[in-house]
Amino acid sequence: MTQSPTPNHFAVGQLWACQGRHAGEQPTLLINRIDQHPLGGGNIYHVTLDALKIRHPGLPSGFMTKLAHAPVTDQTLERSQLRFIAQRTPDPAYEEGYGQWREAFDEGRAGSFGVSTPTLLEIVERRINGTPLDQP
Repeated sequence: MTQSPTPNHFAVGQLWACQGRHAGEQPTLLINRIDQHPLGGGNIYHVTLDALKIRHPGLPSGFMTKLAHAPVTDQTLERSQLRFIAQRTPDPAYEEGYGQWREAFDEGRAGSFGVSTPTLLEIVERRINGTPLDQP
């Protein structure tokens, strides 16, 4: 019998079901890369979130279904009601976003998310749509 990983043993290639914002959004989270945080001492996980339903007026369907790269911390993984699905190959689509993030991070202009996946998705949707984070 194969044992599912425990939340303190996150590794590259793990695919997890995670909490969405509503019933129509049942995202998955794939860990593509893990970096040591140079200042915080923890990990930064570079993940791909898929099976999303983020409003995006710039797309023909009106919705974005995949976020190729998101930098998250242990807190995000701990707060997102993860359920292990399978071991997969990292998604190469994350690399472009990672490169942009890495450059900005090294210059002190980028960080990582430590919030649950529903909160992260809400932040992304609000930024795409120009809705302030403090509005309901």
